Amino acid sequence: MTPDRAQELLRALAGRRVLLIGDLMMDEWVFGSVARISPEAPIPVVKMPLTPEARAEKPGGAGNVGAILLGLGAAVRPVGVVGDDERGRRLADDLAVRGADVSAIVTDTSRPTTHKMRILAGRQQLLRIDTESADAISPSLAARLRDLIRAGLGEADVALVADYAKGVLSEAALPCEVIAEARAARIPFCADPKPANIRLFRGASLVSPNEAEALEAAAANGPAGEGPEAVPSSTSALPPAVLRAGRLLREQLDADAVFITRGEHGIAVFCADGRTHSVHTVSEEGAVGDGTGCGDAASAAAALALAAGADWLEAAELANAAGGVVARFVGVHNPRPAEILRILLDHGDNHDPTESPVEG
Repeated sequence: MTPDRAQELLRALAGRRVLLIGDLMMDEWVFGSVARISPEAPIPVVKMPLTPEARAEKPGGAGNVGAILLGLGAAVRPVGVVGDDERGRRLADDLAVRGADVSAIVTDTSRPTTHKMRILAGRQQLLRIDTESADAISPSLAARLRDLIRAGLGEADVALVADYAKGVLSEAALPCEVIAEARAARIPFCADPKPANIRLFRGASLVSPNEAEALEAAAANGPAGEGPEAVPSSTSALPPAVLRAGRLLREQLDADAVFITRGEHGIAVFCADGRTHSVHTVSEEGAVGDGTGCGDAASAAAALALAAGADWLEAAELANAAGGVVARFVGVHNPRPAEILRILLDHGDNHDPTESPVEG
């Protein structure tokens, strides 16, 4: 991507209307230091400073995706569920203060707001405590979400699902007709799914699991007896298992494209015309982060790029750069357009075509 094209696309992200569907969470970070091992058990004793900076709450899950989208200048309407509790109210208020339209966030009195507490010493995450219910939401609540999604599509430039398999998404909340309606209206429908729900996204414009999720989904849904060895490694710089998973998921889901995010190895791109690309990582050597939120940043940037008129490779390059920005931080970070542009300019052309289009 040329510098001029990168700047053009990043400017075009501003104001794009995103219907964000998924599992809303509250993330909490506790920062301390370790100087000794507990005499009660073989565990470190974390000493937390008595300062406000020692604890932080931020939107997590789909909430983090929303915060990233808002930081890139998008107009965001989240559709999701929180509990009837203080955390749920703080989460909705936080997103509203950032500029989101929170009118489609629904309260479920039967479950808590999903909460993830991470305890860190320096840059090392020592423990994560999850408080959540992953039970399916009630049929009546699923129907309400379905209606909110349908109503929101009419005012969106792109739809993005951030799925963490916490019980919000199902065929009742997201029937296949909704994706078909989005496609008929020429609204890109993108999803970052968990393997358990991946079949919900048949017909989506873009499906973007991470590598572990893609391999799990392909193993669960692939033809019996077909393994990674079915694709000779000489056809691509990608590992055979990744190449097989990407092809299989793109075909089975009938998606326009599948992006497999691969952490430090970049993004593998599988298009409907049979073309495959490997977009190299852009994280700086020596940069120290913990990987939290990189996938969220990639899916957010890819969806916004498509809404702004990017092609698949351009969307993957922007997504890869957004993830590369976040990879440099401990904890979540909302990448800014200027940070993404700097990475793109520093790294230039960072992709390889690995396969020609399928003939015939």
